Amino acid sequence: MLRSQVMHHIMYISTALVIVQEAELQEMLIQYRRNNLRDAITGLLLYSGEHYVQLIEGAEEDLRRLFAKISKDYHHTNLIKLADGAIRQRSFENWSMGFRSVNEQGLASLPGYLNPTRTTLPHQPEESPVHVLQQFLQQDLA
Repeated sequence: MLRSQVMHHIMYISTALVIVQEAELQEMLIQYRRNNLRDAITGLLLYSGEHYVQLIEGAEEDLRRLFAKISKDYHHTNLIKLADGAIRQRSFENWSMGFRSVNEQGLASLPGYLNPTRTTLPHQPEESPVHVLQQFLQQDLA
């Protein structure tokens, strides 16, 4: 059950330090989703093998704690925060951790995998971080 509080979001991009194999990625997603459900955090993770792009939503205190943990994760470096602020409502309310790999080969069967040709998200203003993620869902990272 999602808590009724003022919502906040954080979006970042980072550089992968290691290429994550499918089995490890699946285990990571299971753990991330379990933790996010517990903490009422929703969001979307994009992974290209070279970069991570993630947007997380929830109570500000919970997001700050999660982002501090993400910042120390050995899987990536060069975290650049793209957005950090209050939001009126969640854009990924039903996704404890939506996921899309830009290199879709072999990963399409993972739980939470998003098919960009079949995924629609609520319309967002072009300057919003969610709009940026919608663009990633529609095309591969260069």
